[in-house]
Amino acid sequence: MRTKIIVNPMANKGNCGKRWPQICAELEKHLGPLASSDVAITRERNHATHLAREAVDAGYRRLVSVGGDGTFSEMMNGMIADDRPIVPGLVLAQLPGGTSNELSRSFGQLSLAEASKAIAMGHTREIDVFRADAKGYAGGHVTRYGFVLAIVGAAATISWRAQRVPLLKRLGPISYVLMTAFTSLTYSPRPYRIQIDDEAEQRLPMWSLMLCSFDGAGEGLMLAPGADPADCKLDLIMVGDMGRWESLTKIVPNLADGSYLEHPKVSRRHATRITIDSDDMVRADVDGESIGQLPMSVTMLPFHLKVAANRP
Repeated sequence: MRTKIIVNPMANKGNCGKRWPQICAELEKHLGPLASSDVAITRERNHATHLAREAVDAGYRRLVSVGGDGTFSEMMNGMIADDRPIVPGLVLAQLPGGTSNELSRSFGQLSLAEASKAIAMGHTREIDVFRADAKGYAGGHVTRYGFVLAIVGAAATISWRAQRVPLLKRLGPISYVLMTAFTSLTYSPRPYRIQIDDEAEQRLPMWSLMLCSFDGAGEGLMLAPGADPADCKLDLIMVGDMGRWESLTKIVPNLADGSYLEHPKVSRRHATRITIDSDDMVRADVDGESIGQLPMSVTMLPFHLKVAANRP
């Protein structure tokens, strides 16, 4: 199977680019020598999407992202069109080189050796894919395919702020800690209109809303313990009408182990389709990428993608 390697040198504060020779050497131990034409380097945000589409058009059927979950998500978006894979039989893989490597963590492949072995062995596992439609910041319609999570409200604001302050970006995971504290002390719950599957619309004030496919996200967060990334369902978590001090002391410290779910103002259930809107400006984020603002709809798609794994 022809393999294309898509490398994001800016992942993990640029450390991915610095480590690329080491990563490449480990990968070649398992796959054999890589031709220069089998490797593509991203130059800007969303470039991996275009590189993935070009690779598939050129006949590659296994694509490997070297970076974090954002790079993998960009690559995945190049392999889907009109809510389905652009060709059958595609296999994706992640070599963990980013700040967040949830796919590799979840499948027990966080080391370069284990991840490279997974690619070479040919075993695959399936993951769900969802589609998110939102209002772009410029006012137009934005569609994004995701595999880890979609978030709105305070959680999306934290992500947006942490990525857009140059100094904080260089701090890596610490930037999220700082922005989480700052946002918790300044963010107020917003009124939402929410429709879940075919149920009646609800009107609720909330601090944040998260739709999770995997159990973890980001750097060491356990947002939905036990979530199954291939069950064709999203874990919908709604964090309700929180005061600022309450969110900072009762929710934020408990995100790492999932115990925040025990708070009486936090609810969790399954959903396959959800529409979210608000009269206020509320940011929306998919797989760590701020895609715009509400209204947003998220729909689980009726297919799975195959990803490289050490065991099926």
